[in-house]
Parts: sequence; structure tokens; C-alpha cells
Amino acid sequence: MQDRRAEAATPAIAVVGGGASGLAAAIAAAQTWRACGGGRAHAAAGRLLDIRIFEKDDRMGRSVLATGNGRCNVFNTRPEAGSYRNRPLVQAVLRAAESCRPPLAAVQGQTAVERFFSGLGLVWREDEEGRCWPATNKASTVLDVLRAGCRANGARECCNSPVERIERTGEGGRFALRLADGRICHADAVVVATGSGLADGLLPGGIAVEPPTAMLCPLAVREKWVRSLENIRVRAKVRLVRGSQTVRRQTGEVQFRKFGVSGIAVFNLSREARTGDELALDLLPALGEGEATPFLLHRMEAMGAALGRTPTVEETMAGLVLPRVAEVVLGQLGLEGGRPVAPGDIDRLAAALKNLSLTVTGLANNVSHQITRGGIATGQLVPETLQIASAPGLFAAGEAVDVDADCGGFNLLWAWASGYLAGTSAAKMLAE
Repeated sequence: MQDRRAEAATPAIAVVGGGASGLAAAIAAAQTWRACGGGRAHAAAGRLLDIRIFEKDDRMGRSVLATGNGRCNVFNTRPEAGSYRNRPLVQAVLRAAESCRPPLAAVQGQTAVERFFSGLGLVWREDEEGRCWPATNKASTVLDVLRAGCRANGARECCNSPVERIERTGEGGRFALRLADGRICHADAVVVATGSGLADGLLPGGIAVEPPTAMLCPLAVREKWVRSLENIRVRAKVRLVRGSQTVRRQTGEVQFRKFGVSGIAVFNLSREARTGDELALDLLPALGEGEATPFLLHRMEAMGAALGRTPTVEETMAGLVLPRVAEVVLGQLGLEGGRPVAPGDIDRLAAALKNLSLTVTGLANNVSHQITRGGIATGQLVPETLQIASAPGLFAAGEAVDVDADCGGFNLLWAWASGYLAGTSAAKMLAE
């Protein structure tokens, strides 16, 4: 560690958190400092910028490795589809990031985040929904280029270094970072990029922080029959209903669990769900309103012609849904599978398959979750820089800010863009 006099002579940026936004902030700060000529006064004195990333874990970027089931959905090219919480701040940050010109040739049509990763050498592919994945299909590739970018730009990794408190020193507006092991490090600017949940007492007083809540998680339900479908997956349209109003709709894979339901469609709905809401599952998502009954009637007639007799209720369901799902639907309707299907049964079957109802009892975020809602209240931040207005020199990014979005690369897009802007802004402040 440098002594106090050496620290004071060298402009320093501390990044608290070595996840996605923290690594992006460190690289952006170094690139911006270099692009600005290192700050005229500091360059004349031959001083480099000291960038340190303080990570509580024993390695950098562990959270990056876990994203996308180990594949890392790096970002999404259609941010307008992300249903962001506190969308005005997100839009302002994305605009501000575009105005930052990195020290590399911009490829026509690329966004700031795309230019950032192009500069690090990452190659990615985009799917039909705008989701982008590393060409290797491995999250480790994304982390490798980020860590290489930090090394190449002189940012130092400080693992096993949890920061417990960030304080003003009263010495030229510098900050003191108090670490859990008793060390005290100093910096001229700090980027808070702590990820899921801010530790109590980390920030200086007077900064409003929203309490953390785990999001993008399974939902627990009241109905006990879900236990018989443990680990069964279906593709469905899902409506989240509150009273008589549909709050939100999602289409995608739903996985039944012994406590409730999971899957990307459910994860996205968990951001809005409340205890007592209804989940209405449409197990025939390809059929529109009013089409299910005619379809099932035609199917019954075609099967009857092929069998030379009226098909049973059970036979009518075969090939339509999985056998265990059919058992649940028939059980809900009280229909005996072995008897011949009657025309009156068709209406009931159609209604049940288009609207299989579950009652939400809460978030099952103790089982698993992908993001944490909460963090620094967005009204505390200057959107053009992500500086905390009441604490000049203190910036925030990623999940440290009260922003979250749907699955699909939108949360990582926010992490990269906000980290990029916060790091750029911190370096510009010191270079002026």
C-alpha cells in the first residue's frame, strides 16, 4: 500500500465492487484519463491515475460467471423492451453514455456499450430478440476480456477487501475507505458498484437508499397440485391478474416446482407480483380467443374417424399436453379420463387449458433470484454523470442504484452503461 503522502500526490479513483459495473467503471476511467491527456496538471507532473477495484470476494466478476446459466447474455440491443424500473434515469444514462467518446474508432451504428466491448476484443452474436451472447457461448470469455482490459489499463484488483465505510476526509474533498481488515485507503473519487444490496453504513449520511428486495425469482403459489408437476416445463402465455385487471402478460417457458412456478416468464412477472394475485396460464398459446373450442371439436372428430369410435377424454388430451399436465387438468375439472368425451366436455377442457389458475402467495426469492431491487434512490443522482448530487466525487452504478429490468440482457446492459458513464465521469472530474 502507498503511504499517505504518496497517495496524496497521485490522483486516485476507488471502485467499490468488482462485478460487471465495477469492472466497466475501472476500464472507462482509465481510458478517459488517457484520452484527456492524463489531466494537464497531473500530466505535467508525470502522475498516473491510480485505479483500484475493491472486491469483497476472493475473485473479480464472480457474478458475471453466473449470468445466463454460465453463457452470459451480455446485453440487449433493444433497451426499450426491458421494462426498466425508473426508466427516465436509464434513458438519460444511455443518452449520456453515447456522448462519451472512447479512445477507439467507433463502428458505425454501434452503441457506447457495443463500442466498449469491441475495444476489449469481445465477439458476440445477436438473436432474434436482440439478446447478445459471446461467440464462445461462455460467460468466462466476457470476464476474461474485462479483466484483461483492467490489467492493460493499469487498474488494480484488490480481492478479499470488503469496504465497510466511505467517508469524507476534509482534505481537499478526498474520501477515506475503511476496510473490514482495518486498512484505510484514500481516493479523490469513488464509484459505488457493490451489486446486490448496499451494506448498512457504507455511504456517507443523508443519501437516500431504497431497501433491497430480491427480484427475477420464482413465485410461490397456494395450489398443492403443482407438487405433482415438479420440474415439468411448458410453454405458455401467462397473465398476472389483480382483481379484475390484467397487470402484465408474458409468454415463455414455465417450470412447475413443488412450491410454485419458475421460468423466465414467471421471473419477469415477479417484478410486479403481489400476494393474492392470480397467475392465469394459457397452455394453448398458439390459439387465439375463441379458437380453442373449435380446434378441440375438430380434433375430436378427426380422432373419432381414425379410431372408428368416440375417443376417451384421456385420448383427447394425449398429444396435446404432457400426460402429467393432462392428469392435473382433468382432476381440476373432475373428468374421468377413461370415458368417451362428450361435446359438453370440450368447452370445459378448452376453458381449463386456456386459463389454468394459480394464486400467488409470495416471492420464492429464498430459492433463487437474479437481481436485487433497491439501492441509491434515483432522485439522488445527476443523470448525466451518475454522481450523487449531495456528495461531489461519489458516483454510483449497476445494482447499487435502484434500477432493475426484465430478463434478457437488460440488467447487464444497465450495469455496463452505468459503470461506463460513472467511470468516465469520475476521470473527467479529476482531469479538469
